Amino acid sequence: MKNVKRMFINGQWLLSSSEKTKDIINPATGEIVAVVTEGQDNDVILAVESAKIAFKDDSVWRSMSAEERGALLYKIADLIEKRIDEIARTECINTGKLFRETRYDDVYAAIGAFRFYGGIAASLQGHTSNNSNNLLSMTIREPIGICSIIVPWNYPLGTASASIAPALAAGNTIIVKPSSLTPLTTIMLFEIFEEAGLPAGAANLVLGSGSNIGKELITNKNVNKIVFTGSTKTGMDIIQDSSSSLKKLALELGGKSPVIVFDDVDIDLVVDNVMFGIFLSQGQVCVAGSRLLVQEGIYDKLVETLVKRVGSIKIGMPFDENAEFGPLISKEHMACVLNYIVVGIREGAKLAVGGKRIVDGDFEKGCFVEPTVFIDCKSNMRIVKEEIFGPVLTVQSFSTEQEAIDIANDTIYGLAGAVFTKDIGKALRVCKFVKSGLLWVNTYLEAGSSLPVSPYKQSGIGVMGGIQGLEEFTILKQINMSLNPKKTNWFQNDDKRKEGGL
Repeated sequence: MKNVKRMFINGQWLLSSSEKTKDIINPATGEIVAVVTEGQDNDVILAVESAKIAFKDDSVWRSMSAEERGALLYKIADLIEKRIDEIARTECINTGKLFRETRYDDVYAAIGAFRFYGGIAASLQGHTSNNSNNLLSMTIREPIGICSIIVPWNYPLGTASASIAPALAAGNTIIVKPSSLTPLTTIMLFEIFEEAGLPAGAANLVLGSGSNIGKELITNKNVNKIVFTGSTKTGMDIIQDSSSSLKKLALELGGKSPVIVFDDVDIDLVVDNVMFGIFLSQGQVCVAGSRLLVQEGIYDKLVETLVKRVGSIKIGMPFDENAEFGPLISKEHMACVLNYIVVGIREGAKLAVGGKRIVDGDFEKGCFVEPTVFIDCKSNMRIVKEEIFGPVLTVQSFSTEQEAIDIANDTIYGLAGAVFTKDIGKALRVCKFVKSGLLWVNTYLEAGSSLPVSPYKQSGIGVMGGIQGLEEFTILKQINMSLNPKKTNWFQNDDKRKEGGL
C-alpha cells in the first residue's frame, strides 16, 4: 500500500485500521487518479482523542497566543500560494472543474480565508460592564473545543478552508472529513499544515465515506461543534443525530436561489450574469441562481437572447484553455441531474436548450451534461421546487414587484438570490422582502470574506464569514468580580437566631 494516500492524525500519516481503500476518479475521463485509505469509526475515535489531548490547557497549541496563531495561519496561506498551480491542477483532476476556475477561485479562496482569519485572530474580544460601583462584570471569549468539519465535494479546498481557518484562529482543535469523492486537495492542505509547524493534534484528517465514519464524527460526546456543508436532508439527519449531546452546529444546506429581473435592465448584461450564476462549476454551487424570474415586458426577448447564448457555450475538458464548461462530479450525480431533466419535460416545462448527456469524442467516458434551460415553468413543478445541483435553469415570468417577491419566497430554501434593475429603490425593497441570507444587486457571485452571512429557512443554521463567523467558534463566558467583598447575611448564624428569639 505504498502509494495509498493516508489520514493525518496526531501529526502522523496513517493508513486505516481496516486496510480498505477507495479509488478516486477523474470525472472528465473516468480514469483512476489516486487511491486513498478508507477510515472506520475507530480511526475517528483516534482522531478525537488526538484533538482532545491537543486541546488541554497546558498543550503546545493552547499555550500559543492569538498573535502566534494568526502568524501560523499567514504562513499556511503563503505555503498554499507557493504550491498554487500544483494544488489547482489536483483540484481540477479530482473535481472535473476547469483549471482556470480551480486556480483563480478555489485556491485563492483558501488563501484568502487563512489570511483574513490570520489577520483578525487577535480581534476576539469580550465586554465589561460597571453598572454597579461594587461589581465589575466582564465577558471573555474562549474556544469551543473539538470541531468536526465535514466538507462537500463541489469546492473541497475553498469550503474546507472557510471553516478550518476561523476554527484554528479561535484556538480550537479540529477533525476534518473531506468528501470521499474529492479528498485530494484537503490531503495537500494537511501536508502544508505539517510543513507550517501546526502542533500535533491541533488538526486531524480522517478519510472515508459518510456512511462509514460520519456518524461517529457527529455523535462522539467529545466533539463540541459540527460544521457541515451539503444537502438539507443530511443536515436534518445531523441535527437529529447530534441532539443527544447538544453540540453547536453550523450548517450550510440546500438552495434554490431566485434571480429577479425587471424590465428596465440591459438584457445582455443580465444574461451574462445569469449564465455565470447557474453554469459556473456546471451548476454545482450551493448559491447557484437556478430560478430565473423575468418581468413580462422583456420575457420573450430575454429568453431568446439567453437560449442563443447558452447554446453556444463551449464545453470542453478541464485543461482546455478555451473551455467554458466541464463535467459533473460523478456518474451517480449525472444520472440524478438527467433524471430531473426527464421530470421537467413530463411536468410540462418547455425544454428550450440542452438537456442531454454528451458522449462524443473525448467526452465519451466523462460525466458531461449540456447546459440546460427550461422556460414557461410553474412554481409547483419539481424542477422549480427541488435543488438539482446541476446545470439546469428554470425560467418563470411575473408582472408586478409583489408577484416577483411572492414567487421568490415560494420555496423551503433561503440561501441566496439576486435582483436586476436600474431602480435602486426597487432593488432595496425587493432585497428587504426576499427571504434569503445572501443577495446581489445587478451582479452575481461577487463577495468577500469580511461580512457574515446567515441562511434563512431550510438552507441552514449559524453564521459564516467575517468577525461574527470567527466568534461562532467561541464560547462567551461571563465573569463577575466584587470590588467590595462583604457578607450577604442571607443565612443567619446561631447567635443571630438567639438574638432574634428563635
